[in-house]
Amino acid sequence: MHYALLITGSPYQSKACHSALRFLKAALSNPNYSLEGVFFYQDAVLIGNKMAQPPRDELDLTAAWQSLAKEHQLPLYLCIAASVRRGIIDDKESQRYELTESSLADGFQLEGLGTLVELINTTHKVIQFR
Repeated sequence: MHYALLITGSPYQSKACHSALRFLKAALSNPNYSLEGVFFYQDAVLIGNKMAQPPRDELDLTAAWQSLAKEHQLPLYLCIAASVRRGIIDDKESQRYELTESSLADGFQLEGLGTLVELINTTHKVIQFR
């Protein structure tokens, strides 16, 4: 079964990113399941901000997602419109807005809603975490 994840809940004000990460770890351990991608939308895009500094006694969610994605070659997509609105930009957007640096964390990529539509159309199931 092919899955995609849609995460819309803020990493700081909901458990959406935590729950999706736990679900993903469990799903990846089952050979019958494959994950095609993770799409972060609305406040969930805050997970891709490399400038965020979580308290030292808390799980670094961004690093946890980066590690899992790298280990399993999973694409982590951030909605570009939601990201730019929240100050999360890559090098291309940085140049476009005449800024000096980017704030997109490694392992994440900015994509439009067309990528979400493609995930919906090419997988058996999309699971949303709010």
